[in-house]
Amino acid sequence: MYVAFWMVQRLTREINMLELEVMKKHSELMNYQRYAGRLGGSNCFGLSQIAGLAPNLIGRASMFGQYMDMASSVSAMQNLQQMKAMGRVPYTGNQYTQMQIEMSAFNKFKEQAMQSLKMQEVQMMNRKEQEIQLELNSLQQELTVKKNNLKACKELLKEQTEENAMKFGL
Repeated sequence: MYVAFWMVQRLTREINMLELEVMKKHSELMNYQRYAGRLGGSNCFGLSQIAGLAPNLIGRASMFGQYMDMASSVSAMQNLQQMKAMGRVPYTGNQYTQMQIEMSAFNKFKEQAMQSLKMQEVQMMNRKEQEIQLELNSLQQELTVKKNNLKACKELLKEQTEENAMKFGL
């Protein structure tokens, strides 16, 4: 009887710990999904997209925003220089018009580079979400097994208690 009682107590404690772990994993999954959703939204990635993210993702998001801005600018400048070297940017003779054409091309290249970088980050977040989902599924399976074991132990404890109860001559 004491063994069954001890098993019920141990399994209850383990189930509580697993349920807490499942809640944490579910929250983590939701945070990564929110971050990936914000990445897929607008063309720019700034403070408005970072605001409201989970604390563990704010650093990553702000670093990614800075990286995306710098890397896309470098890529756009390289693409613009290549286009100019190949003669694909028309020379107008008017500095103002020339600057507008080059800025327009630069902005287009930068936007393309930003979209590419955002897609890479979204793919990374999707892989992380899949990892968390696998962990979550594993925890839920373990939780189901423990709950079934707890139910069996409670039945055993009930039976043992009824067997060992004093009858008082009845």
